[in-house]
Amino acid sequence: MHKLRKVLVTGYVIFLILSFFYVRSVLEGVPVSVEDTSNTKNIEYKPVKVSLTVKGPSINKTYSQKLNSNDSISDLLLVVKEENTDFTFDKISYSYGSELEHVNNIKNTPDMKWKIYDGTEDVTLQIDSTKLKDGKNYTLIYENSIQTSTPQ
Repeated sequence: MHKLRKVLVTGYVIFLILSFFYVRSVLEGVPVSVEDTSNTKNIEYKPVKVSLTVKGPSINKTYSQKLNSNDSISDLLLVVKEENTDFTFDKISYSYGSELEHVNNIKNTPDMKWKIYDGTEDVTLQIDSTKLKDGKNYTLIYENSIQTSTPQ
């Protein structure tokens, strides 16, 4: 019994020593990453003048705004809503994009929807990611949801 105890104690001490050196070697081998900020680009945001034309039942109005080039169409809608009492909207955000639920309490129906156009391109689902461009007129139209034509 005494001999077994000496073997176990010696084995345990050897195990602890080997464990110490193993952990030390693992910790020395793990590189610590340092963020390299030397190549980061300074993005310059420029002021832009844009307009939003709203065309729907009982509304046909253009709102002009000054924002920044990093703002989105969604930001434009929010600013127009904050600065004008005659414009309201609600949007629904999905994983694939956003839709307008209503504008000035005129709700979407199965046949009619609110759509936003950047020129002739329907950007309704991308209003959160589409950045504003200087001099652009964005058009918000209540139109047939099956219709694939462009705003007039």
